[in-house]
Amino acid sequence: MTGDATGRFVPCLNPATCSGIGLEQFLALAAGAGFPTVEVSIQQAQAHGTGRLRELLQELGVAVAAASGILPAGPVLPAPLLVDPDTYRACLKGLDERLDAMAALGCTVATTVLNPRSPLKTAEARAVARERIAHLATAAAAHGVRLAVEAVSIHTGLPPDLDGPHSVVDTLPHLAELLDEAGTDGAGVLVDSFHWAAAGADPAHLTDLGPDRITHVQIADIPGGRAVGELTDSQRLFPGDGALDWTSFADALARAGYAGPVSVELFNPRLRALPAGGIARLSHYAATRCWTLAEAPR
Repeated sequence: MTGDATGRFVPCLNPATCSGIGLEQFLALAAGAGFPTVEVSIQQAQAHGTGRLRELLQELGVAVAAASGILPAGPVLPAPLLVDPDTYRACLKGLDERLDAMAALGCTVATTVLNPRSPLKTAEARAVARERIAHLATAAAAHGVRLAVEAVSIHTGLPPDLDGPHSVVDTLPHLAELLDEAGTDGAGVLVDSFHWAAAGADPAHLTDLGPDRITHVQIADIPGGRAVGELTDSQRLFPGDGALDWTSFADALARAGYAGPVSVELFNPRLRALPAGGIARLSHYAATRCWTLAEAPR
């Protein structure tokens, strides 16, 4: 593998970073900036046509590392795991078709977000989460796709569909426990560097996950001078532009056995306002320079 500083991680771009542009433009910008892999919204990919999209990906030399939308919320956005029962049943319609589309694109990872808080009481919410994770992981495995579940560790500025009065899961160790309780090998952990930092940036939260547990990684930096409890997604910075200890993060990922895509995911409105081509180029530069060669794991 080439193109990243450590030789261990594959640069990847999340479409949220270049919001407001079409799928074809996003893919062209990612490829032009040097990204070998991208994330996509599976609903958007289906609307484009998986056959045509596969041809475009081959032409651009880009692979789909992960897809959101295993539970869809409209034409682009994903729904979190703990939507209400009626919404969940509605989200399951077309599940096999979405997983078929992922497989057709060569995508082996379906991402989903677990609510950190919920209107349901904690025990009930975790029971529902375990059941849904097991169900979705089983369905995904039948298509050669693995579920990657993300724990959200920020406490401020949560969107309403992720919030509630009762805690559910908000750290990687608690998520790992929940996945163990779900009793499925078809689900792994989605590590997000921003949420890892918001939970205290403890390397053990990564290394204790063990081999083959980390299924996908998303990256963004944190601003300096902020208490972790004050972090919000709108403050995400390009990797390397903030206060996150990237050497420690990279070393912990490597010791956990991860050597896959690291996807730049930003929700910062100031950065999103930059020209889309510039965002893609800055994202690739950030994803390859935040790991310091002299200190990177070997």
